[in-house]
Amino acid sequence: MSTLSSIRRRMAAGAAVLALGLAAAVGAGLPGSLAADTPAPPAAQAPAMPSFADLIEAVSPAVVSIEVVHAAGLLPAAAHRHPLPERFKRFFGEDFAKRFGDRRGPPAPRGGAGSGFVVDAAGYVVTADHVIAGAETVTVILDDGARLEAALVGRDPRTDIALLKVEADAPLPAVRFAAADAARVGDGVVAVGNPFGLGKTATFGIVSARGRGTGPYDDHLQIDAPINRGNSGGPSFNLRGEVVGVNTAIVSPTGGNVGIGFAVPAATARAVIDDLREHGRVMRGWLGVHIQDVTEDIADGLGLARAEGAIVTRVQPESPAAAAGIVPGDVIVAVDREAVADPRALARAIAAIAAGAPARLTLRRDGRSLDLTATIAHAAAPA
Repeated sequence: MSTLSSIRRRMAAGAAVLALGLAAAVGAGLPGSLAADTPAPPAAQAPAMPSFADLIEAVSPAVVSIEVVHAAGLLPAAAHRHPLPERFKRFFGEDFAKRFGDRRGPPAPRGGAGSGFVVDAAGYVVTADHVIAGAETVTVILDDGARLEAALVGRDPRTDIALLKVEADAPLPAVRFAAADAARVGDGVVAVGNPFGLGKTATFGIVSARGRGTGPYDDHLQIDAPINRGNSGGPSFNLRGEVVGVNTAIVSPTGGNVGIGFAVPAATARAVIDDLREHGRVMRGWLGVHIQDVTEDIADGLGLARAEGAIVTRVQPESPAAAAGIVPGDVIVAVDREAVADPRALARAIAAIAAGAPARLTLRRDGRSLDLTATIAHAAAPA
């Protein structure tokens, strides 16, 4: 019995040692909260989310909300006569119909909201053209809640930029635009605005792409900082607090943010605003040609080495192009020795030339290269 007892005691001791070993092994693989003897990683090793509080605090006073009221009567007259459906008369009687039928009355003015930002302490405010288009009154709401009636200085539907002016008792806080071509794909951006009329809201993201858009003057930044209805006209800032874009549109099947937004780049917005402030409209150069893309087939047919430039399909009579000797079939490949990649590039290059200034156009015609000089005129103002 003593031998058996001794064997049992040794087996029990061995089991206890094995159990302690297993517990130590398992505990070493558990989180620190479960394994008391495993030290937690030092806080310095945890990734830190950068704070944008100082940036937002600095720029927010210059970001404003835009409130607009459109004239009444924008809906068809029939839409405002709201007769009580016949089935309600049958179910609830004529007295109900008299009390509650046709109560909508004449159309009321319609309102809207957007965003903007102050670019000059004297009270010049930038917003999106579509925010204020057709408005009867425009009110700028400052960061401190003050409401100022705004006057329209000028608008440019082609780039969706508008410039307003307010009169304040003291100089207003203003922000500045970033240098030309400052925004790079991957740069961080902070969008500040008035989404859905909620008031001052900031969101963060990056520049996702450049050169987006289909219109002749489109050169939008694509950003993934969440912007929604009401953000239109508000600024997107770089991490130095400079405006890199004016928020103008989103791609969304629902009307809400899906991570694809567009902003007019700073260089374009600044040039438009300068013209609006000086002339009340944008003074774009005009050549007077209808153009289209040079496809691979067209390039092969014309003996071009590459599918680039813009092919002229029609020349407007009495235009600078006609006076310079441009004819349909010419391919414009450079303006003032700067290569033209496509029709959009040509439109932007010509638009940037002042009226009365000469432009040297490099063409391909009948398999040869030639240079012509056109005296640029002013484009007609958009509706």
